[in-house]
Amino acid sequence: MNVPDAAARPDRRIALMKPIGAVDERITHALQLMESVVWAFHGTTHATWRMGPLESADVLVFHEGNTDERIAQWKSQGRPIVEIAVQSRLDSDTPNLLVYPFRAAQVLVLLDRLETQLTGTFEALTPAGSMMSSASAHQDPWSFVEGLRDLRSVQNSEAWLVGRGSARTPILWLRGDAATYTAEPVTVQAIRRGALNPNSLSLEKGLAPTGGQAPRSGMELSWFTGYHASDRLAPALTISTSYRISSWPNFGLIRPLPSQLRVAAGLSSAAADLSAIIKRAGVTAEEATRTLNALYACGVLIGVSPAEAGGAVSTNARQRAGLAKLLASVRKHLGLGARS
Repeated sequence: MNVPDAAARPDRRIALMKPIGAVDERITHALQLMESVVWAFHGTTHATWRMGPLESADVLVFHEGNTDERIAQWKSQGRPIVEIAVQSRLDSDTPNLLVYPFRAAQVLVLLDRLETQLTGTFEALTPAGSMMSSASAHQDPWSFVEGLRDLRSVQNSEAWLVGRGSARTPILWLRGDAATYTAEPVTVQAIRRGALNPNSLSLEKGLAPTGGQAPRSGMELSWFTGYHASDRLAPALTISTSYRISSWPNFGLIRPLPSQLRVAAGLSSAAADLSAIIKRAGVTAEEATRTLNALYACGVLIGVSPAEAGGAVSTNARQRAGLAKLLASVRKHLGLGARS
């Protein structure tokens, strides 16, 4: 994991609200585990996290049964919280929930997400821990795409980010949950053509757009920045893995090329790896690769195990065989005979 130099890392404080009186010992262990992970991994995250008093804390951590009135006050101020539970819950509206027993890796991911919530920018998401620049764009063509994916997981719809070019001119406005963006028509067309490198923009917290441009779907932004990011697979993808799609992107907005539509249609019926996609859709290796990247950027691409991939293909074959048998039975019943 790449982390910024110590001098560049923001300094953050966590207040651990410990229970008073007798509580489930799992709660005590969970809070101790949280404190131990923060101490053990000090200096390895995008921000420098330390335990501190409530008065100077950036984040409040408490257990699910705590009724301290200060928790409600903290929530009312819109400040980040972490709730620790001893079993999974479906009715929780807590954005940062840790269920005990949890792994250290989960806490590390949570800390970086909290830093994103605190800054409202991509500062915690870039390799150098600072705003994205042309230099980082040359090093990592995926920084903008991965930033969009992280923002979708944070779901901070109240914040806005402003993307500025080299002359500090605003280029686009992006909502904090990456669901909506706004830009001038010429910028939108540049994004769709791949003529604008989004990694060259500096993204920083700003105000919501006030111009007359209509809001556009963040799915559109994800698709085209993912498609044009590289002619090689995204680092999170592999050539040998079979993939399928969990849902269709909004192709009414994206208006995909026929080759892109064939790739997506194939992955909606059965999982396939890159070589199988190329054959099934009748596309070039680059078309298949870029379309996989675009689907990944939109968050709809799912990797499946070899057993699942084989099962999906077998199920598809059984369905086709069953349909053929049914049609043959109908033809025989109607006296139509075999198809010529």
